[in-house]
Amino acid sequence: MIRYLTGKMALVIVQVLIVGTLVFSLIHLMPGDPAVLVLGTERGGDAAAVAEMRHTLGLDQPLIKQYGEWQARFAQLDLGQSLFDKTPVKTYISQRLPNTIELALVSIVLAALIGVPLGIAAALKRQSVLDLTLSSLAALGVSFPVYVLGAFMILLFSFKLQWLPASGFVEFADNPVKHLLRLAMPSLTLALGLAASIARMTRSSMLEVLNKEFVQTLRAKGLSEWSIISRHAFRNAIIPVITVIGLQLGNLIGGTVLIEYLFNWPGMSTLLVKSIANRDYPLIQGCIVVMSAFFIVVNMLVDLLYGLMDPRVR
Repeated sequence: MIRYLTGKMALVIVQVLIVGTLVFSLIHLMPGDPAVLVLGTERGGDAAAVAEMRHTLGLDQPLIKQYGEWQARFAQLDLGQSLFDKTPVKTYISQRLPNTIELALVSIVLAALIGVPLGIAAALKRQSVLDLTLSSLAALGVSFPVYVLGAFMILLFSFKLQWLPASGFVEFADNPVKHLLRLAMPSLTLALGLAASIARMTRSSMLEVLNKEFVQTLRAKGLSEWSIISRHAFRNAIIPVITVIGLQLGNLIGGTVLIEYLFNWPGMSTLLVKSIANRDYPLIQGCIVVMSAFFIVVNMLVDLLYGLMDPRVR
């Protein structure tokens, strides 16, 4: 097991270094002079300003030296400074990343709590009215745009029922109740779409397991249906579901931009969009590296969960 964990950690480090190299190359692969693009049309014609910006970006150094300095800073978790206010990039990320992680974790937990039981119920009642209804709702949830669902929830819960605030953010330390009230709608909006995918995968996986011979053998031995489902069938069917949940959690770190914008939730996605609009290359690089690293770590944790859930993997 230790050997396996060591190999996984080494693979994660290699993947993060590859991501760092790709992110470093972004500024060099863009068409035109990055310094001119940062300065814009008004100051882009000023040779002195362009030269100063190239020095700030390190573009006046040989490429191999630029790469070496980037990797050295990257190894020390130094992601540079914002071009506009000189604030360290990791300061921005440390402010925004917890908000996105909180939104993603709450959304994926809600999605699992909704999707897994519905998928199991649909599999156990195959071809019934319940199965057809749940399958139709799951198909609708997968195809429904998340921003439309979010707008609908704002109209319903904020303007019509007046149960929840429409948008905004309050620090948990300042007011836990207001914080959770503002977290409710964005997390539920994301969860409903994710729950549809989880329910469909759970249903398919459960149907496949329930048709296997060992299930028929357990029934012939007289085990109760609940025991067969909870102790045997579900544990064999959970691996594909864990894979879907892990991939969705990784995608949420960089894929919540519409929800964060709609509900005015200060997270990583809106920070990345803002940095792209401002052509703040160090901040863009830092956001991409952190999002990619989070996705890689989540995938590693999913691999480790396989062994915990399925003794055949161990």
